[in-house]
Amino acid sequence: MPVPVMVRNTMDGPTVLSSDPKGSEFVEWQGAGDPQGGDVQICPASITDTVAFHKCVQRGILVLENPEDNPEIAQAIERQTQAWHDRQRLQTQRAQESISRDRNLDSIVLPCVGPGARGARCGVEVPVKEQTKNDKPPLCSQHAHLAHEYVPQQGEIVDGKATVGWLRMTVGRRETGD
Repeated sequence: MPVPVMVRNTMDGPTVLSSDPKGSEFVEWQGAGDPQGGDVQICPASITDTVAFHKCVQRGILVLENPEDNPEIAQAIERQTQAWHDRQRLQTQRAQESISRDRNLDSIVLPCVGPGARGARCGVEVPVKEQTKNDKPPLCSQHAHLAHEYVPQQGEIVDGKATVGWLRMTVGRRETGD
């Protein structure tokens, strides 16, 4: 079984070499002197056995390297490894930042404050986000259209915090000054 070899690109720009016209297997090198070491790649036998590869070597575009004989190649491999570790660390950091541990996304159930029978409240259970429970009145689907008629008012004190109650504002008879 042929052993893959290390190959360095000597051209200024990227170089891509494929094992067949369909490009089912290929190697891509970055330009010479790439700061992340992308100008040195491990090249499988399926690529090195092609005529195109041999022409690139004859023309000096690609150079076969032995990492043990050339410290620059060993450094390029180290830069590739470091760049890979840096990308992994960055991806992990971004993933961790996207996870918000302090957000409260719990849902709670509050009784509907809409009108019910004989002056009582509706009382149907309404699921709301705990974080936004005081932003709008808890109204069931039957009473949701009445939201604009409710105003918040300070309710009782629970665990040292004032709760929010909801008062329905109505328009009464006009008083005359007779």
